[in-house]
Amino acid sequence: MHRNGHSQLRVLLTGSASEQLEGSLGNEPTLSMVRPIADGNGGKLSSPVDVALHVVPSSSDDLGDDIRKLRALSQAPLILAAYGEPNGIVETGLQVGAADVLVLPQSTETVLFALRKAARSTASDPATKAKVVTVFSPKGGSGKTALATNLAVAAQQSGLRTLLMDLDLQFGDSALTLAVPPRATIADLAGSSGDIDVEKLKAFVCTDPRSSLTLLPAPKRPEEAQIVGQSELAAALNAARSTFSAVVIDTGPLFDAAMLAALDHTDRLLLICNPEVTSLKNVRIGLETIDRLGFPKDRVSIVANRIGAPGAVTRAEIEEALEREIAFELPDDAAVPEAINRATPVMMSDPSSRFGRSLSALAKSVFAGVQNDNASAPKSERRSLLRGRR
Repeated sequence: MHRNGHSQLRVLLTGSASEQLEGSLGNEPTLSMVRPIADGNGGKLSSPVDVALHVVPSSSDDLGDDIRKLRALSQAPLILAAYGEPNGIVETGLQVGAADVLVLPQSTETVLFALRKAARSTASDPATKAKVVTVFSPKGGSGKTALATNLAVAAQQSGLRTLLMDLDLQFGDSALTLAVPPRATIADLAGSSGDIDVEKLKAFVCTDPRSSLTLLPAPKRPEEAQIVGQSELAAALNAARSTFSAVVIDTGPLFDAAMLAALDHTDRLLLICNPEVTSLKNVRIGLETIDRLGFPKDRVSIVANRIGAPGAVTRAEIEEALEREIAFELPDDAAVPEAINRATPVMMSDPSSRFGRSLSALAKSVFAGVQNDNASAPKSERRSLLRGRR
């Protein structure tokens, strides 16, 4: 068990080129590397593992036989990795049911993300129920926090117990946007003694009295971001999933540790693009990076924000530049900056505005099918909640 209650990931490391990865991965505090123990039958494991990582050179004639031997040791999710040219390893991965295929070399963060994602793919925790939606943009000033905050308020108004997590660890503004004085932050949670579990999480969150939305604020000062490590982030996200119905994550504009942890737990990623060329350039690079990290494309939704702004590029031009369809549009609306300056989300101050109506439709689509916490309420009351009336 790692610090703050995050269990170490036990990784079965095999393959003729595995020693090249063992040095870098062996220093990761959240990983425990396991090697087969030789016996008369070819090998055994001292204890179960969470994921198997088989690493080979650019070509390997015995890959099929290697996989059969590995499967005799463990049925854990399998990642195949090859250095240099893949030479058919992708096809082999499909044939043997690998959870992922990596062409090496890759950054340590990318390999860690693949390992955690594969291990999580078969995790069965009956207490886990929340739908996790992450809002991200690789360019500052995109309206990311406004979207995340209003989306979380809309989810809470619809009857879902919702947590807004601010993982912009250096310059997060969610508490300011909601006018909620944070009595504690995620840095305080990460630096506290003992395990991070549901009860610990509840002790560090705060509540917006107007919307009843629960908030875990970002650190108050940039230097406090270093207190929040990968294991603390994972433990907090696991605790959030098991107690809320909806979790909305606001992120910084970087692929940092917090963003990677968020991706590892995300059901739907909302990638914001503004209708101007610098945003298009950054979002295109962001899409390529997300793809290299192995995050499923069908769980990424492009949100075009500030559509209709003076001098803006068109929807067709955005889709052509990104080579992806826009899933949601949010209009350029004066109600948004007015609401930000009043520290009152649009979904509370002016839900009938153009932005409010578009955001409501977005929230309804994103959280469709999530069990409403007010399902047992009288029918008339449920209708009122779904319209967002308090």
